[in-house]
Amino acid sequence: MSRLTAWRRLSQRLGFIIFLAAFLGVLSGQILLVLLVAVSGCLLWQLWGLYRLERWSRDNKSIDVPPIGPVWEEIGARIGALRRQNRKRKRKFSRMLERFQQATAALPDAAVILDENDHVVWCNGASQALLGLAQGRDTGLPVANLLRNPTFVAFLVQRRPVESVDFPSPLDSGQTLNARIVPYGKKQRLLLVADISRVRRLEQMRRDFIANVSHELRTPLTVVVGYLEALLDSDSPDLEAWRQPLRGMRQQAGRMLHIIEDLLMLARLETQRDRAPGKPVAVPNLLADITDDAGALSGEQNHRIELTAEPDLWLLGCEKELRSAFSNLVFNAVRYTPAGGVIEIHWFADQGGIHLVVTDNGEGIAPQHIPRLTERFYRADRDRSRGSGGTGLGLSIVKHVLTNHGGHLHIDSELGKGSSFACDFPRELRAGPSAALPVIGPAPSFPLDTL
Repeated sequence: MSRLTAWRRLSQRLGFIIFLAAFLGVLSGQILLVLLVAVSGCLLWQLWGLYRLERWSRDNKSIDVPPIGPVWEEIGARIGALRRQNRKRKRKFSRMLERFQQATAALPDAAVILDENDHVVWCNGASQALLGLAQGRDTGLPVANLLRNPTFVAFLVQRRPVESVDFPSPLDSGQTLNARIVPYGKKQRLLLVADISRVRRLEQMRRDFIANVSHELRTPLTVVVGYLEALLDSDSPDLEAWRQPLRGMRQQAGRMLHIIEDLLMLARLETQRDRAPGKPVAVPNLLADITDDAGALSGEQNHRIELTAEPDLWLLGCEKELRSAFSNLVFNAVRYTPAGGVIEIHWFADQGGIHLVVTDNGEGIAPQHIPRLTERFYRADRDRSRGSGGTGLGLSIVKHVLTNHGGHLHIDSELGKGSSFACDFPRELRAGPSAALPVIGPAPSFPLDTL
């Protein structure tokens, strides 16, 4: 029934009733009284229809509109249509929710929906096996009260959706879990937890294997290097024809020994769990020594190596690890910068933290290689890297050292223009005579050495 038809029918009925009341009033001589009674009757009839419409609207089960008059039936029909649409939408959402719950229930990983206050809204079946959470029992409780691991709680408070954290299972301390949080719905978050115990065991087996093999190879290789050096130092004329092959053997044996030392360093960095508190490290003096060594490494290539450092800026950390990381960056710059190139080393602090930046004007690195530079033995140019004497482990060592010190490595490079390697440390690691960071702008730099 259209709106126009309903109003037309209503107007026709009212017109007929008023005409009939007026005719009867004229016959009876009481026209006003009869018209008043007729209008009051029409009003009461419409109120009765509105009352029945209101009662019908309260009944969510019924969709068919009762006979309550043309206008009210039109309104009721529209309400009924909205109800049918709403019921279809609810059934659709119910099916979607059922499929979602079935999918998450089949996942081997735990899935927990958290509200804006990190209270449990829903969790799947795997949550009970991995986290000890149960749907219904733990719904509405703060997840931090259910999973009390300090590492997990700190990760939960940080609210960084792109990161993840490893922590032991609350049900089995020998089981390692990995948790990450992603935004979900309106003011909700989805906590995903996976069992990575097997992956961690495989990684530990790999680290143990590399460490053990490196230890076993280092001793016999040291003996071989010692005999080669003894032969090269000998003045026997019988060895003159063998000096060139012996030098090549000594060079390759030294390279193998260097790789083994780097592998052992990586094994130590990866297996360190409880680190001793950092000690103040005089980084400016450390960088000055590294700069001198870099000048000796440059030799006849005559690189211009410039060091600019804040003299009072020290760092809390492990001096041996920092020396290894910083020297790897500087020596890499020397190896991959053409003769006569410029290498700049900057050590400074600002509001963002403490930074070491090593910049060169070498050949640069293609963009597709930059994300993989910190992988073990990865080389952007294998032939050139081997010829330069590198082991392919330097940047991996740098990454692990920075991770152990709470820092990050950032690499910027452009082919044909050079590269920049930045080590960023948190400002809390600052030590030395001046403990306060500058309030506005970086502190003035002090040139220590120029080669």
